[in-house]
Amino acid sequence: MPTHVTTDDAAAARDGGDMAESGGAEPVGSPRLGRIRDVVITLIGVIGIVTIAWLLAAWLWGLSIVVFVTGSMSPTMPVGTAAISQLTDAADLRIGDVVTVPRPDTGQPVTHRIVAIDAGATAPGERELTLQGDDNDFADSQTYVIDEAPRVLVSVPVLGSIVLWAQTPAVMIVASVAIALAIAWALWPTPTRAVPDAHQM
Repeated sequence: MPTHVTTDDAAAARDGGDMAESGGAEPVGSPRLGRIRDVVITLIGVIGIVTIAWLLAAWLWGLSIVVFVTGSMSPTMPVGTAAISQLTDAADLRIGDVVTVPRPDTGQPVTHRIVAIDAGATAPGERELTLQGDDNDFADSQTYVIDEAPRVLVSVPVLGSIVLWAQTPAVMIVASVAIALAIAWALWPTPTRAVPDAHQM
């Protein structure tokens, strides 16, 4: 029966080889700091992907965000609600849809529900809309002649208040500085230290 014997010279060569490979450099700092850095990088990447995805979707499908700052659409869409709207041809609008249109006298946007639709007088695709807020007792005093309008697809309460708060100058400045610092910290090279070679010990 063959017997395999490891001599001292072979063991020394093996150990020496293993020790020789241990030389090099290793990162300086705690593993927890490294994990935090990974989380920051991941978070920045997710924010970037979501932002690009929204901009692309808005461009492809005519999406936009409207924030309700009055209570005329309560309780369905109370103050502070944010809604995603899609630009829609007037001919495709239906009674019951919630749309955003400019007021004929001031041009200010108003988002109310359609309660009546009549054909326009100047173009085949034109429509004359009668709107009414869900919390209003009467329809708007003016009608709105349009050929297209953003139609609300989905709404989320409270989210609009967060959007408006995030758009204030102070918050935008602080957020911009914080994001810049986070990116700089996440991309800053990790310091390393030399690991002594086993033959030098």
